[in-house]
Amino acid sequence: MTRAGYFNDAPILTPDDDRFGIDQFAQALAKSLKDIESPIGATIAINGPWGSGKSSAVNLIRYHLKDEVESGRLELIDFKCWWFRGEEALTLAFLQTLNASLRKSLGDKAKELIPRLGKTLLQAGPVVGPAMNLATGGIWGTLTAGSMSFAKRFFSEGESVEKLFQKLSKALDEQGRRFLVFIDDIDRLTPNEALLVFRLVKSVGRLPNVMYLLVFDRELAEKAVTEMYPSEGPHFLEKIIQASFELPLPARNDLNIAALSQIEAFCGAPGDKNQLLRLMNLFYDAVSPYLNTPRDLTRLYNAMTVSWPAVAKEVDVGDYVALEIMRLFEPLLYNAIRTNKSKVCGVRSEYGREEDPKKAIEDFLQLVPEKRREYSRLALMRLFPRFENVGYSNSFIENWEAQRRVCTDKHFDTYFRMGIGGETLSIAEVDEFIEHAGDVEYVKGAFHKALGSVRKNGKSKVPLLFDEINVHASRIEKSKFQPLLSAIFEIADDVHRDEDRERGGFSVGDNHLRIHWLIRKLTFDRCGLDERSTIFLAACQNAQVGWLTDFTSSALSDHFPREGREPEPTEKCLVMKDHLTELKALCVKAINTAAATGELLSHSQLPFILFRWREFSEDDGREVKAWTGNQLKIDKSVSAFAQAFTGESWSQGMGMVGLGDRVAMRNIRASVSGLEHIIDVGEFRRRLDELEGSEALDDQAKEAVSVFLEAWRKQEKGGDRYGHGD
Repeated sequence: MTRAGYFNDAPILTPDDDRFGIDQFAQALAKSLKDIESPIGATIAINGPWGSGKSSAVNLIRYHLKDEVESGRLELIDFKCWWFRGEEALTLAFLQTLNASLRKSLGDKAKELIPRLGKTLLQAGPVVGPAMNLATGGIWGTLTAGSMSFAKRFFSEGESVEKLFQKLSKALDEQGRRFLVFIDDIDRLTPNEALLVFRLVKSVGRLPNVMYLLVFDRELAEKAVTEMYPSEGPHFLEKIIQASFELPLPARNDLNIAALSQIEAFCGAPGDKNQLLRLMNLFYDAVSPYLNTPRDLTRLYNAMTVSWPAVAKEVDVGDYVALEIMRLFEPLLYNAIRTNKSKVCGVRSEYGREEDPKKAIEDFLQLVPEKRREYSRLALMRLFPRFENVGYSNSFIENWEAQRRVCTDKHFDTYFRMGIGGETLSIAEVDEFIEHAGDVEYVKGAFHKALGSVRKNGKSKVPLLFDEINVHASRIEKSKFQPLLSAIFEIADDVHRDEDRERGGFSVGDNHLRIHWLIRKLTFDRCGLDERSTIFLAACQNAQVGWLTDFTSSALSDHFPREGREPEPTEKCLVMKDHLTELKALCVKAINTAAATGELLSHSQLPFILFRWREFSEDDGREVKAWTGNQLKIDKSVSAFAQAFTGESWSQGMGMVGLGDRVAMRNIRASVSGLEHIIDVGEFRRRLDELEGSEALDDQAKEAVSVFLEAWRKQEKGGDRYGHGD
C-alpha cells in the first residue's frame, strides 16, 4: 500500500484494508443483523468518538452482508443525514429516501403511501424552499414554478396518519425483502437536527422488515438530549435503540506500529542506536499518548505531508515529531514554546541564579488541560534538558547542535519556520563540505560563497560555516586535515570580516578565533604534537599575513607565555618548540612581502602585525621602524596610521538621579601606548599636526587624522599621554 493510501482519511472498504482490528467487530454485528427475524424498525447503534473508525466499521458490515444483498433478501439504504440542513429538509429527505427504496417492493396501490404520509405529518400544506428541491430528487438545483403543483401531487389529501401507516406496514409485511437503513455521521448535525433523526426513526421509521443502523458519538448525543430533555437524559435513546455497541478502540500497539512505520516512511530510519533510543523515548513519552484513534494518525500524517519536506534532514526526527504532535493537540503550549526561545534553549546557569526548573516548567503546563499535563511534562523535559533537574554543562550544547536538536539556539528556529533557520546551514551543505574537505579549491570557494552571503543581521555565513565544521569535525577524515587547513589559512584574512565579530561582555570573538577553535577540535584529540606540527607548518606556507601572524603568536605563547603565566602542557601546544624558529622566519618573510607590496599598510590588523614584526625579528624594532619611518614621509600613509591606531570603547553611566543610562556612549581612543617601539612617535605627531586640515588629503583621510588627533589631545589633557584611559 502506498504511503498516502495507508492513512487516507476515507473509510476503508474491505477486510484487507483493516489495520486496527475493526473487522472482527463488523463480522459479529453483520451476523446479528442477518439473524434478526421479522424486524419492525429494529434499531442498532454503533458508538465511538470522532475519528475512531465508525464509518470504516459500517463499510465492513456492508461487505459481510454482501451475500444477503446479492440474493435479494436484503436491501441496503443510505440516508446521508449530514447533507441536509433544517428540520423540514431532513424530514422530507428521510421520507424520500424511504420512498425511493421501499416503493419498488410495494404494490401499485401502495406506492403513494409514503408521500401521502409525509403530507399529513408535516401538516403545513405544500413545502417550499430547499426541502422541496430535495423531495423532487435534486440536491442543489433551483426551484421552478412547477414545484408547487408537484407538492400537491406528491402529498395527496385524505386519510389520517394512523390509516396511512397501517396500510404501509401491511404492504411491507406482505413482501419477503428486508431493508437496512444506514444513518452515519449523526454527530455532524446540530443537536436539534440529531434529535429529529432519532424521532423520525422512532415514529415514521418503525416499519415491518425495516432495520436501522445508527452511527454516532454517544457522549455528544446524550449531551444534546440532556439539554433538550433534561428529565429523560440517556433514557431517551434507550427507548429508540434496542442494542448499542461501542466500537472497540484500536489496540495501542497497533496504533504505535502504524505511527512508527509512517515516521520511518517520511523521515527514514534512525542512523544509529543512540538516535533510535532517543526517538523511541520521545515517541512513547510525547507522541504515543496522543494517538488514540485512526484519525489521530491521519492528522499527524497530513501535518507531516506539509511540514516535513521543508525541514527534511535539518532537524532531529524525534524532536520534529514530538513538536508536530504538540502543534496538533496542544496548540497553546506549542505557541508558548515558539515565542519563548530564551526560556527553553540551552542549559541552566551553573551559578544557580535561574528559576527552579520545576517552577519554570509549571508556567508552561498551566496551558494544558490537567488530565494531559503529565504527558506534556515528559515531552518538555525530553525536548528541553534545562527543564530536567540535571546540571548539564555547556559542553553538552555542542553535541546537541550536532544532532540539530530544538533545545539549541542555533537550530530552534528551523522547527518553527517551515524551513532552515537563519542561524544554521542545511545538512546537505554540511555533508557536501565534509565530502570535499580535502579539495583546496572547493574549500576556498565554499568560504568565499559564505562570505558573499550576508544575513539580515549584517553578518555573513562564514561564522555559520565555521561553527558547523567545528560541530562535525569528528566526521572529517585525518587525511583531509592538511589540505583543509591549507585552504583555510590561505583565505583566513579574506574572511576575517569585522561585521562578523561578536561584541559584548560574552563575545565569542571573530573568525580568526573560530579558526583557532577548529584547528584544535580537528587535531588535538586525533593527532600527536609532532603530527600536527607537520600539518600546521605545511598549511602555513601560503597563509595570509594576518592569520599567519596570529597563529605564530599563539604558537610562541604556548611555550613562552607572557609574564605571570605558565607554559602550556606539551600536549596542548600548537607546534613543537623546535619548529618555532622556522615558523617565526616564515611569518617575518610574509610581513616583509606584505610591506613591499603595500598590502600591509591597508591591513585591518596593521597595529597587531607591526608589534609582532618587532617581536619576531628580535632586532629591537629596527626593521619595523625603518619601514614606518619611510611611510611617515607619505601623506596617505600617515593618515592610514592614524586610522589604524584609532580605537573605540563603550561606556554606560549612572544617568540622572542615580538611574542607569539606557544607552551606552561611544568613546574614541587614540591607541598610542607602546608606539615608540614601532614608530618614531615625535615624527608621527609632527606629521599629523602638519596634515591636519591639509588640502593634500581627501575628506576621508582628513577625518581620520582629525579624529585621531582630537582623541590623542584629549588623553594628554587627562594626564594619560599614552592612551591608558581617561
